[in-house]
Amino acid sequence: MLRPHDLLQLNDYRLGGDAPEWARSAITKAPWVVVRRAATEPGTVATGIRGSDRSQRYATTVPVGAVAQVVTPEQLSTRNTHARNLPAMHALWRVSPDLDRLGLPWGPTGSVGFELATGEPTVTAASDLDLVVRVDRLASSTLQHLSHVAALLAAAPVRVDCQVETRYGAVALAEVSNREVLVRTADGPRLMALLDGAP
Repeated sequence: MLRPHDLLQLNDYRLGGDAPEWARSAITKAPWVVVRRAATEPGTVATGIRGSDRSQRYATTVPVGAVAQVVTPEQLSTRNTHARNLPAMHALWRVSPDLDRLGLPWGPTGSVGFELATGEPTVTAASDLDLVVRVDRLASSTLQHLSHVAALLAAAPVRVDCQVETRYGAVALAEVSNREVLVRTADGPRLMALLDGAP
């Protein structure tokens, strides 16, 4: 099952005529897209294409049959041994042991994840480190662990944006200590209580 933040390598896929030229160029250079959180027609998946500039993001859908390979953030958590010498990459090396001790599936997303998956040099000296942690259930004990990790990530050498993915949607790690948080779902944001059994 494809999930938000998964990276998809496409097989001989061409964008529709309404796509901007930069998106066409990007998909030709590196035929990779990231799974978005959005409802789609059966047999298709919501994806996003990233350009060379931070402002260049293009939302589209692709047929599942066009997917040649799936790389998850979790698979990338151990793929940083040959990463380039940049602050966001150093931050990943630094926080990896703490996230491993959390005992939950996690991995890098954003520009760091994209570069580790594709080999394309998308990380810059000013890049943040984007992460995702996946949980089936936000029980009290899990919330305590996540709050501890949030404090550790706050001390990282670059800004770290960590999303906690639940079965209902995504929550910003910085908000897990709140009683109610804004959860990003496929149907839009929802205010939900973080109690045992929900989400």
